[in-house]
Amino acid sequence: MKRRTLLKTGLGTLATGASNKALFGGLGLLGNMGAMGSTGFSDYKSLVMVFLNGGADSLGFIVPTGTSEYAAYQNLRQHLAVERSELVSLGGDGHATPNSCQSMVNLFDAGKLSWISNVGPLRQPTTKAMIEQNERVMPLFVGSHNSQQIMWQSGSIDPNGREGWGGRMLDLLNQSAYPVTPNISLDANQLFTSTLTTPTFTVNASAIKNLAAIDNESGPARDLFYEMQKLDRVSILDRELAYRNQRTLEGSAFLSGVVNDIDESGIAYPDDGNFEGEKLQRQLKMAARLIAAAPDLGHHRQVIMVQMHAYDTHDDQDRILPTLLRALFTNLEAFQADLEARGLDHRVVTFSQSDFGRTPTINANGTDHGWGGHNFVMGTPVRGGQIVGEIPEFNVQTEKMLYNLSIPDYSVEQYGANLARWFGLSDSEIREVFPNLYRFDDVDFGLF
Repeated sequence: MKRRTLLKTGLGTLATGASNKALFGGLGLLGNMGAMGSTGFSDYKSLVMVFLNGGADSLGFIVPTGTSEYAAYQNLRQHLAVERSELVSLGGDGHATPNSCQSMVNLFDAGKLSWISNVGPLRQPTTKAMIEQNERVMPLFVGSHNSQQIMWQSGSIDPNGREGWGGRMLDLLNQSAYPVTPNISLDANQLFTSTLTTPTFTVNASAIKNLAAIDNESGPARDLFYEMQKLDRVSILDRELAYRNQRTLEGSAFLSGVVNDIDESGIAYPDDGNFEGEKLQRQLKMAARLIAAAPDLGHHRQVIMVQMHAYDTHDDQDRILPTLLRALFTNLEAFQADLEARGLDHRVVTFSQSDFGRTPTINANGTDHGWGGHNFVMGTPVRGGQIVGEIPEFNVQTEKMLYNLSIPDYSVEQYGANLARWFGLSDSEIREVFPNLYRFDDVDFGLF
């Protein structure tokens, strides 16, 4: 699609409610269109981060099948242990997964998904003995939802981090196209995609409508709102609000013009009635369309965040978690098929994060907040069918367990650095995105 066509279609929704004077004289941010495509890349790559909100029980995703190892797992998990008859082999190397993860196994066996074992926030490579001698070697607030989410999404051990490592990569690579920046969240404003200079561009997963209350109005009401953005303002906060309103209006209009020309998926996504799965599905479908739109948006590099909720399974885990996992992986399998059908799969990597892993032990009918956990990396560029690292034993007496917390083997920085390298960052750029990385070995997970 040509740029002038994009301008014509992209501004259509604004033109119906605003005069040319209001649109070009008052807003005028599309003068920055020249910044689109100012990048050193000739190819296109998109990173899609799937955040499992609440702290997924990822230690329970990979179950040992050896006789003594399974017995230890069963002893710790008790009635929450998955029966052998309900396990599916994962790689044929002494590991299996609950049959609710069958779609994940399909991707794993097809060489399109791998697992990285026992990842979490770390100050430095850490052992149980180090913690027993000095608890300050642990990150602050292990097990805290808010703090651990910030550490994961900022790629640091700062529980007050204000910039996400996804957004920092784009800023560093000068990927700041206007009017739609390539740091996109499909589930509200998120730290991972934000920096102090480039706030997250939030997109409604159901439709491009970032100022829904205004879009639902017509005629004089919209005209008045546009005119108000041109008023002189003394306060810097007022000026910033007006700027952001302008940017949202123009960005959403431009984006809708591009995305509306991209067909809905022809792939059959699952229809299992799971509420959280349905919300994730809408996000993944929109993500596929945004990835298809990347060339027309000037996005040589995109970072997109989607999110699935309800993983804080303190109770009813045996009922809740299998339905969540089935919905998660059936939708991800459909998303991968969607990208392949569009011919986009070679330029997309999808990966997971969560607040933390959960405890290998159980409470009455669930698991509690943990530390380290397993994460997947998925996509055609991925060397799939691997489990990177050593799966911790289901045994709280080992050197890998602090009470009932799994001490991470890999840091968030090591995990992110492997993804950043595929994304196109140099070693020096990676160290700038992850300033604490120097404390850890430069481990190549062999994923790409």
